[in-house]
Amino acid sequence: MAALADNHTGYLALLLHAHLPFVRNQEDYISLEEKWLCEALTESYFPLILSWERLAREGINFKLTLSLSPPLISMLIDPRLPERYGRYLDNLKRLAAREVERTQNDPVFSPVADFYHRRLADIEGAFNEAYRGDLLSPLKRLQEQGHLEIITTCATHGYLPLMLTRESWRVQVRAALDLFADIFGRLPAGMWLPECGYTPGIEKCLQAEGIKYFIVASHGLLNAVPRVKTAVYAPVKLPGGVAVFGRDWETSHQVWSRTEGYPGDPLYREFYRDIGYDLEFSYLEPYLIGGIRGDTGFKYYRITGKTEYKEPYDFQAARERAREHARDFLAARDRQLSYWAGIIPDKPVIVAPYDAELFGHWWFEGPVWLEEVLRLAAGQDYQTGLTTLAAYLEQYPPRQEVALGLSSWGEGGYNRVWLNPANDWLYPHLHRAEKTMVNLAATCFQPTPLQERALNQAARELLLAQSSDWPFILTSQTTAAYAHRRLEEHLGNFFKICRDYQKGDLQEDFIRILEVKDNLFPRLDFRLYRPERQRQALNWPGGEGPVLLMLSWEFPPHHVGGLGIHVRDLAAALAQMGVRVHVITRVPGREAFTTVQEGVAIHHLPTYQQPGVEIDFLSWVLQFNMALADYGRELRAALPGTPMLLHAHDWLVAWAAGELQEACGVPLVATIHATEYGRNKGLHNRIQRTIHQIEAGLVARADRVICCSRYMEEEIRELFQPRAAVKVIPNGVVPIKVAANPGSGHDILFIGRLVVEKGVQVLLEALARLRGFYPQARLIIAGAGPYAGELQALAARLGVAGQVEFTGFVSEAERNQLLARTRVAVFPSLYEPFGIVALEAMSAGVPVIVARTGGLAEVVEDGVTGLVFNPGDVEDLLRCLVTIFQNPELAAELSRQARARVERDYTWTAVARQTLSLYQELLREPSPEGDRHFPK
Repeated sequence: MAALADNHTGYLALLLHAHLPFVRNQEDYISLEEKWLCEALTESYFPLILSWERLAREGINFKLTLSLSPPLISMLIDPRLPERYGRYLDNLKRLAAREVERTQNDPVFSPVADFYHRRLADIEGAFNEAYRGDLLSPLKRLQEQGHLEIITTCATHGYLPLMLTRESWRVQVRAALDLFADIFGRLPAGMWLPECGYTPGIEKCLQAEGIKYFIVASHGLLNAVPRVKTAVYAPVKLPGGVAVFGRDWETSHQVWSRTEGYPGDPLYREFYRDIGYDLEFSYLEPYLIGGIRGDTGFKYYRITGKTEYKEPYDFQAARERAREHARDFLAARDRQLSYWAGIIPDKPVIVAPYDAELFGHWWFEGPVWLEEVLRLAAGQDYQTGLTTLAAYLEQYPPRQEVALGLSSWGEGGYNRVWLNPANDWLYPHLHRAEKTMVNLAATCFQPTPLQERALNQAARELLLAQSSDWPFILTSQTTAAYAHRRLEEHLGNFFKICRDYQKGDLQEDFIRILEVKDNLFPRLDFRLYRPERQRQALNWPGGEGPVLLMLSWEFPPHHVGGLGIHVRDLAAALAQMGVRVHVITRVPGREAFTTVQEGVAIHHLPTYQQPGVEIDFLSWVLQFNMALADYGRELRAALPGTPMLLHAHDWLVAWAAGELQEACGVPLVATIHATEYGRNKGLHNRIQRTIHQIEAGLVARADRVICCSRYMEEEIRELFQPRAAVKVIPNGVVPIKVAANPGSGHDILFIGRLVVEKGVQVLLEALARLRGFYPQARLIIAGAGPYAGELQALAARLGVAGQVEFTGFVSEAERNQLLARTRVAVFPSLYEPFGIVALEAMSAGVPVIVARTGGLAEVVEDGVTGLVFNPGDVEDLLRCLVTIFQNPELAAELSRQARARVERDYTWTAVARQTLSLYQELLREPSPEGDRHFPK
């Protein structure tokens, strides 16, 4: 993520929170409740997205944060949405055509009717043609372009402060993150707490799931202990490190208030004056949802004033007023930031969160206003810059640690909206359901398939009953009967499932009907409700639960390639999620020692080789494995009764992995980073054949096999025919933050081991030909390996020795310095299982050229996130180098897209989450000897 610009006094962080209660109508007709989503799509979501895409096409560098709730995401990915929303739109279009006809001779209302008709045509075109019914695709695209930071909220928007159990908190957070990761391929940095509802302890749940920040109401931050020195204009942190932003009251008042804020301006459209109430019923009846009067979206009057008399609506005048209000809004932000910039040490940030449905639905001109704010703030006329919350947090981490008390952004600032005489009756039922669910999860260890389905559905029904929408509706008395019915329905379903389970009389037909109707969170696992003390298979806190024992022959700083970095970063990410990780690895010296880094215990062992005795490589590997196995048995003995899982990385630890698997009776996961056959294009001598046999033995013993690419999966299946499931989990990277300047200079960079299969010889030949076009081009070869001498001789023969710098092995800091000065990074591998160095260059914002081989071809999309050439083809590589040098704009776009792709798909948090899911699945399986994974 790029550093924030430094020419602004401070920053505005706009956040739109999009949420609707989950509704999945099974009937053929469009229900009144289903209309909520259709209205929001037509009046808010489409106008907002179309305006953002318009800004992006114009090259406006706008930024904002968007929170999408899991119920809304679930409804947007429902395969029935295109057909059902299409019918809703068709109905509106027919009414729009009638309105154009009805008002054609009315010079006042005819332009408004024509405006609505055109607007619906634009929305229909976007939905059916541009987006093909997939509204999340343009949002993902805007995120990849760097304009949006997309985050999420709790599973069903449950109001956390009024839940009884910490397990309910955890499931509300975890189920939301699982769905988000499935849809967006990554985890969000932040989470919107439903209704900004915070109570002490919630931050621990968020931290355990990798969340970096959340937002509270302004008084929540202002009442912190000790007093916050920066008010709400800089984030603070809570014990444990989670950051907290405070909502700004002034921007809230300007936009939210109907009486004093912008939406109440007399020129704006009057929300409460709709033809659904004004015109004859017989005229409207064919177009009314449910056959009853209601809002149609066709509103012809402006607010005018606090009077029953309303003037006709002039959308052109209203649009111009929205632009005036945008300028006024930013001028006020300049004044605000100018004041606070002189008080706080970092550049201040104004956090301005709003319900997304305010823009377009309640405040019709809201999308126009927001578009103008984004357009103007991205320019040079205001001292207020735009930022996302994650970008600000990265640039300006919290300086102060505080403790917070209860708060929300509801009326009164605390719990009153969600707990009052209109809705207090529901909490005894909800709390009893929570305790029942926790008890069932704690006592059900080996469910039948039907029991598992039933308890998973019970968890869904509980989550749906916990939605904050129902107590809110009961308080506001808008559709109270509907909220009451939904609560009774979900709680009734929940308790029926529980009674049937306890009686041993589960009804599969009943479960199937609910699975179709209430079908959100398809991967929800009821075991998430197990209590803290019993997180054996699912959540592993630091002091209890299974121990993960990783075996690796290398670990930084003692490493020669990417395997050691992979083990280090994966272990750290797993530890961040609460896994008890021990890594056993080698040390070059003679003294064993243990260190703890980022929550990971690292045990460094010497081999059993005697000083001064020369042995061959395979003998050294055997002695190293003996040391690993002996130490692993000692560690197992020190943790009697503790479930354990082994994770072996590549063949150099295979023998120790097999010994520990058998001696300790624990499951084994093996990651195959590369194969001897693939590295050498066959098996050509005794050592290679021996290594191949060791690899085959490791794969044969493993209970699960992990590899980093589909290419590697095919290779493993072809070479070894594994009995265990093979799971593709990509490598990750820690994003590299350098001030890369790919638009200048002619330095070409290669990073990697100097072995034949890395293809550096191809790059040297391409460099020799490139001299005819760019005589000043230079190549930096960073790495060490047995092929270094031959490469240096080749450079001399080609006459480019003076243009090539062989650096030898470089540290990560030195690598970053090289990336900062590089025009393009090239990875010309002939064989490459994955290509983590390419990801590192992409994350640093350096354009990459890679060979179309192995995992590289899966990581880099040609012409989108880099350029791809045929492996070994010097002319094709030359074409790519010339393209980068001749087109700095293309190079910049490739690097921007690549960095966004890495931050979305290849973080270690995402990799660790997939790996943890595999562990959990494996630990739940009973072994042939019984439950060896959880000895009593």
